[in-house]
Amino acid sequence: MTLTDHDVAEVVLRGKPDHDLLRFLDRIPELDVFKIELIDGKIVIQASAAPLHNSIVIKLATQFVANGWEALGEQALISEVQGFEPKPDLAITTVEDVADNRNPFPTDRVRMTVEVVSSDRNSDYAKKSLWYAMSKIPLYLLVDPYDGICKLHSRPQGPAYRTVDTYEFGESIKLGEPFSFALDTSAFKAYPPKLP
Repeated sequence: MTLTDHDVAEVVLRGKPDHDLLRFLDRIPELDVFKIELIDGKIVIQASAAPLHNSIVIKLATQFVANGWEALGEQALISEVQGFEPKPDLAITTVEDVADNRNPFPTDRVRMTVEVVSSDRNSDYAKKSLWYAMSKIPLYLLVDPYDGICKLHSRPQGPAYRTVDTYEFGESIKLGEPFSFALDTSAFKAYPPKLP
């Protein structure tokens, strides 16, 4: 199927649940260059991220892997909370929890999610934070290269995290349990100012 087959896609998908639509879109080869998520009941399609965004994600993933954790990039997550199937920049879990290769990946196996802010700040700051908390993911790290800060959310309760600690780029981020190390942010770079 190609993107020009709109009428056929509409007939095939009429009345299908949002997650079925996501599976359908994931099978279209022309869409492989995009990140496709279900956020707050809406399908969100984004272009690939910018180099500084990707650099931060790689630096973080390397630190988690070096400390014995699995760092899954853009892994689809699912929980009992409806209307969402985000693909965080990183989902941190254990080697044992990925052994069955489950996809989408259940949030009860995720110890931490990481989002590096790109174009849609509201999604990362509000909508995903709400869903991660409601899905009881213990830690959520929001990295904002626009402001040069990181926000570590912990202690999820209902639709929010009870604790949010802010760090500037260059500061170490001490992670709570079950992690036994601090994240080094000294190599993170802020986004350059946008041209008018």
